[in-house]
Amino acid sequence: MSIVKKLQNEIKYLQNQIREIQNECSHPESCLVKEYKGNTGNYDPTADCYWINFHCKLCDKKWSEDQ
Repeated sequence: MSIVKKLQNEIKYLQNQIREIQNECSHPESCLVKEYKGNTGNYDPTADCYWINFHCKLCDKKWSEDQ
């Protein structure tokens, strides 16, 4: 097995570990950074949308949710 293949396998393993840690994290409110965003001012007001970007400082997971 080549060194590149070994490194790719290690990366894959570590990414899976990170994903597992992030999935098990409870994302406590004290560790969350919330960024309220919106796309407003459109010609058609029905096209306006709002969302929240979340970042858990405990596990470094980032995601967004529509409002």
